[in-house]
Amino acid sequence: MQDARNAWCKRDGTDYNGRRMDNLHWRLSVLSKAIHYKNLSGAAAHVGVSQPQLSRIISKLEGELNVVLLDRAVRRKSGWTPIAFKISETYSRSSRKLTQSLAALASDDQVNQVAFGTLEGLIDLASGLCHQIFERTKVHLIELDVFDLSELEERFEKGELDLILTGREPGRQKCKNVRALGYQVLDARGSGEDLRAMSPFEYQNQSGGRKAHRPTRILLSNSLAVRRKWVDEFGAAGVFPSDVRRQPSGDSNEVPVYLIGSDMLKPAVWKKIETFNI
Repeated sequence: MQDARNAWCKRDGTDYNGRRMDNLHWRLSVLSKAIHYKNLSGAAAHVGVSQPQLSRIISKLEGELNVVLLDRAVRRKSGWTPIAFKISETYSRSSRKLTQSLAALASDDQVNQVAFGTLEGLIDLASGLCHQIFERTKVHLIELDVFDLSELEERFEKGELDLILTGREPGRQKCKNVRALGYQVLDARGSGEDLRAMSPFEYQNQSGGRKAHRPTRILLSNSLAVRRKWVDEFGAAGVFPSDVRRQPSGDSNEVPVYLIGSDMLKPAVWKKIETFNI
């Protein structure tokens, strides 16, 4: 049966697997549009297919991906599941990255879009850099997102980010486009020894020490603002970055701050960024 399908598909220059991927791509594009509306009936009027067609598309996706995209427990009030939003976001992000890459290939020295990732403690610096990119390059769209250190490095290594602001170079291989911007001190705040506010990265990389000194309660959040609130209002303890300083202070808790560009970033764009007054 598979051979018969492949033979049929090859008559128009493709194969069965290629046709299947094209169909999956189309169905995901429909989902990424439909997800902005509460249910199928609301989405059908805006995505260019009828409600029965849209229902079949969603059901087909559910079968192919082995997930539940639509909560049908209450038929008239059925809505999208959390995994539906995650799949749609992943597809949309990948599509934007592909569009950006294709546009970059069309020009040797021009980039129209930049995907920028930063740690939350470096948002002010990242915002200033984005402003200079708009002012001094031909970039017209910057996607600025905040991540915990682990996710920031993971997305950069996967090629999903063009620029990152971070406290260390990701991966084992030295990056080609690196600019040292200054230093931050990681200050311990709060006096609560039994309650800690920690980021996922801190939690995964916490040192051992005697068990008696470890906190028995941990608030885990990738939001710096949430962790600060717990320290300031609820007596938790946490570690927070200071403002960025140009010169080292010699503090043992000091870490560098780097702006790192992807190896895929156009050399002309990185050279321009290197001239920014930061």
